[in-house]
Amino acid sequence: MSESWSCFKYGMVGCLSLVVLAIAVPLILAVLVIRPLNRAIDTRSELEARHGPQDSYVPPLSGVPSADRIEAFLEVRQALATNCSDFQRAEDEVARLEAFDEQENVKKLEVIRQALSTTQAMVGMGPLIGDFYDTRNRELAAVDMGLGEYSYIYILVYGTMLAAPEEGPQLLGSDATNARVRAALRRMLANQLAALETVGEDLGETFDRLAAEVARLEADGDAVPWQHGVPPRMDEALLPFRERLDAAYCGATMPLELLINEKRGLSIESR
Repeated sequence: MSESWSCFKYGMVGCLSLVVLAIAVPLILAVLVIRPLNRAIDTRSELEARHGPQDSYVPPLSGVPSADRIEAFLEVRQALATNCSDFQRAEDEVARLEAFDEQENVKKLEVIRQALSTTQAMVGMGPLIGDFYDTRNRELAAVDMGLGEYSYIYILVYGTMLAAPEEGPQLLGSDATNARVRAALRRMLANQLAALETVGEDLGETFDRLAAEVARLEADGDAVPWQHGVPPRMDEALLPFRERLDAAYCGATMPLELLINEKRGLSIESR
């Protein structure tokens, strides 16, 4: 009788331990994910209080960012390099696991080890996303740049790269924009066109090119500004910075770059 009770007692303890773990682990993970996302919401609110929402940005009348604004953009890109490396490591883990599919003689222990390493990397993705948003917002505030200006320069600089498909695993997707971001970008160019119209001067080719681009964007909801190449004046302005700009591009974080995160009831949504 005593032996049966002892087995039952230890069995109950084991079951209770599993129940506690089943409850505690998801709660801990939720806290780790939600905390940086909440910080990112706060820093974005502070950014918008100073610069307005993303779609309120009015590009320069010429469409060409000044050299000091490109330098400010580069500062933000360089500050995000660590975040890029974190996401790239997670993608590399997935790539190593997928590589076993192409091998004929695979040791089971190696697969198990890599599967565990990949799982660990994937579990860590949640906090990384919130940290990326928060870092981006804080760095933008540090260089006195709003998310709208950042988005505008990002599309000018990396538009042609975004059109080329990335190779290898893409954990966050393969698109830098969604319907909300594309609408914000259309609005920016419409803001620029409206500002040009109020100037009352004959700006010739600049106005005509912009008007045609705005019309194209309005006709195609999936289009992004200057996706087939920026006008020559913009290209010339970016040329002295091109090597540094290309080096600062990060395919792993590309799907997050222009998004915002907002609270929706009890959840937080990136959009």
